[in-house]
Amino acid sequence: MLAILAMVLTTMVWGITFEMVQDALRDAPPLIFAAFRFGIGFLFGILYYIFFVKGKLSDITYLELKGGFICGIVLCLGYASQNFGLWENIFYIASTPSNSAFITSVSVILVPTFLFFFSIQKVSYKIWGVVALAILGLFILLDPNKGVSGGDIVTLGCAISFAIHIILQDIYLRKGANVLKFFTIQVLFVSLFSFISSLIVREDSIVFSNDVIIALLVTGILATFVAFILMLWAQTILSATETGILLSLEPLFAALYSVLIMHKSLGFNGWIGGLIIIAAVISSNFISSDKKNIDNNV
Repeated sequence: MLAILAMVLTTMVWGITFEMVQDALRDAPPLIFAAFRFGIGFLFGILYYIFFVKGKLSDITYLELKGGFICGIVLCLGYASQNFGLWENIFYIASTPSNSAFITSVSVILVPTFLFFFSIQKVSYKIWGVVALAILGLFILLDPNKGVSGGDIVTLGCAISFAIHIILQDIYLRKGANVLKFFTIQVLFVSLFSFISSLIVREDSIVFSNDVIIALLVTGILATFVAFILMLWAQTILSATETGILLSLEPLFAALYSVLIMHKSLGFNGWIGGLIIIAAVISSNFISSDKKNIDNNV
């Protein structure tokens, strides 16, 4: 029960951050915001590793450095896409926080799809039915007849990046990478890559408004450091299927937060499309998310 509660709290934190991040992006460019967020996550991660785990920097292996570097690039692209999708600017209409959460959740379904196309894992015909269900949900949610926003399209890049990240991370963990060290190295590289990218594209400087400070503290400490630690702990108790089903609550929490707290309207199509996507995500976990089955086929 404690493990289930930990996962519910994790998805709840992730769900409510979509609104916070969108508000903060009015004063903080997407890449700079990501650099600070993951910098905070790295700071807490390395302090936890050194003072609580009593680990040494010399204990970090080449495998963890290499894996953290590669996964950090992909994770950086994912969060950059998510932040740019939520960013209100003159180039395109931003995605709504609820739409962003639902679109991001499609990454769970893209994982078996990529595993199949790259001949890493055999995927049953049932999965293709789930993929079709997810596409239907996206079609209803985004409603092309009304015009898909540019932010929604950008956010699709986030779902793709997160799916690739899940696969790569799984590969390095199976090779023996330590979870905590692997996580800490990843967030370090995400922060560095985001900062360097912000210099290349010449983003405006960050304004540390109340919205930005609150969002950085919540996403950096709670959504990045604490949430990942809770998730990793819960996964030592729960099965892969149970974990996946609980993670699919994230877009639901995002939608509820938008409607109940922020008093925004999701609309009939939004609720129907979003619930179909959640049904597809849950179905995909029942069909093929068992980690043992994945390991046997890789």
